[in-house]
Amino acid sequence: MTVLTRRRSENDQHETWHIYFADVRIGTIGIRAGAPISADQWGWSLGFYPGMEPSTQRSGSAPTFDQARAAFERAWQQVEPTLREDDFEVWRRDRDFHAWKCRMQAEGCRMPTQNSNGWSRCFCGEPIPIACEVHIYTVHRGIGA
Repeated sequence: MTVLTRRRSENDQHETWHIYFADVRIGTIGIRAGAPISADQWGWSLGFYPGMEPSTQRSGSAPTFDQARAAFERAWQQVEPTLREDDFEVWRRDRDFHAWKCRMQAEGCRMPTQNSNGWSRCFCGEPIPIACEVHIYTVHRGIGA
């Protein structure tokens, strides 16, 4: 069984941790912004989209980070058995497509939909048609990781 890992968010203004199951970001734990002192200071959310139905996502709050982490892990133990590898793959494909699209824009490459003939050239040099998903998911697999 793959263990959960966490990475600190790059936002220096707000303490937030991104929670990963392998390479899929499945949720967050962070300090709740604007919460009164009398309320729980830490919030957590479990869910990823696309790949997980919004109705199956979970969230909650806790007074401390350790309690929020424990609540997150309990929720994950309930949710994880309901997920299939295909659910994670949907999220990976979406992540990689958006990373590829951003790289195309950063490199000044036109998308196939921007050309009247429906073809363009990928930043890697390969000619690509409008239906270029196979190219993205094979040649650029993991670009967004």
